[in-house]
Amino acid sequence: MHPAHKYITRFVPYLWYGLSSLSVITAGCKKNDVVSPAATQEIKMEIIPVSDTLRQVIASHTLLTASHPWYIDGWVYVANEATLRVEAGAVVNILPTAVNKKDGRYSGGLVITRGAHIVAEGTAALPIRMRVEKVAGHGPSGLLILGRAPVRKGFAPFRELTFGGNLPEDSSGVIRHLRLDYYPAAGKGFDGGILLMGAGSRTVTESVSTHALPVERSDLKTGKLR
Repeated sequence: MHPAHKYITRFVPYLWYGLSSLSVITAGCKKNDVVSPAATQEIKMEIIPVSDTLRQVIASHTLLTASHPWYIDGWVYVANEATLRVEAGAVVNILPTAVNKKDGRYSGGLVITRGAHIVAEGTAALPIRMRVEKVAGHGPSGLLILGRAPVRKGFAPFRELTFGGNLPEDSSGVIRHLRLDYYPAAGKGFDGGILLMGAGSRTVTESVSTHALPVERSDLKTGKLR
């Protein structure tokens, strides 16, 4: 197992406000039964990372193969309108890092920023598996999808992230047959898993599930979420 590296990112993932702890939480998103051509991009060139551990920012079209496990070190952002493609059967492990020394909690995951895409098309026989590694002091960890579709008034769980817009048919990509296992964080609001914010109607999610793993009371931090 790859050890998590200790560094602090600029992202503050504790600004969770007014969200229910559903398996998959969506805002301004619906599932299409048929994949629109606009849901995916024509990708002319993809990069397969040399290192199995991803950090900070993915700014080019990138492919995660199913040939070996991958590791997400802290929070990693898919930006610059890049597409992250994940092969069927791939395994992605999230390694939470300390992002707030004051409360001693750890969190991490993937953030698909506005204009960027994720294409994670598993199959029933070869699902894509994501798992948050166990650490002391669990903060909210998982997969965040930020789109350019309108969001309801007052929906502002994150002050540090940009999401939403005026494109109701926006697409953030395709996710099929994906399971994410995570350790839930204490406190109100989003406790981990998958969160879609401003994802448009052409964002496709099918057979996507999250599973909250058991957490011992001693592993939880009950400090106020900010």
